[in-house]
Amino acid sequence: MVTSDTQFARYPNVFHANKHLGQVHAEVKKQCDELASNCDKVKLWINLSMPRIEDGDNFGVQVQEECLNELHRSQESSMNLRDAARAHLLSRAKIASKIIKYPHVEDYALGLKEHDEKQLYMARQHLYDLRNIYAVLTDILHKNIAKLRAPKGNNSAGLY
Repeated sequence: MVTSDTQFARYPNVFHANKHLGQVHAEVKKQCDELASNCDKVKLWINLSMPRIEDGDNFGVQVQEECLNELHRSQESSMNLRDAARAHLLSRAKIASKIIKYPHVEDYALGLKEHDEKQLYMARQHLYDLRNIYAVLTDILHKNIAKLRAPKGNNSAGLY
């Protein structure tokens, strides 16, 4: 007797969440929250080290502003990645409701299985994206750390 791959995907009138995907999404959300928090801390440090607005020698301030923009983009990206779990649960619920409504259509159960597999792949991609965001931020901040610490520099030696 050959059993179907989908026999465990269907329950009459009761659907359970995918526990493994729940754990994966919880980890992605935790990493996204940590990235957003770290971006907030670095943005605050850069804002506090900005000199007052004056005429001339504003190159360091422009570097700081560019770093702030990159930090803001990274923070927004982490929030967008964090939102993927909500979108997944809503689309999974739609498929599950179709399975309950049409239990004799096996394609819905197969579609749910494929949807869950896609979400695992997407969660892995989101973690790669977070890694890449950290790499880009680290590169930008390390290359410009001198201008971030002292945006105006010490040009008093050049005056004599």
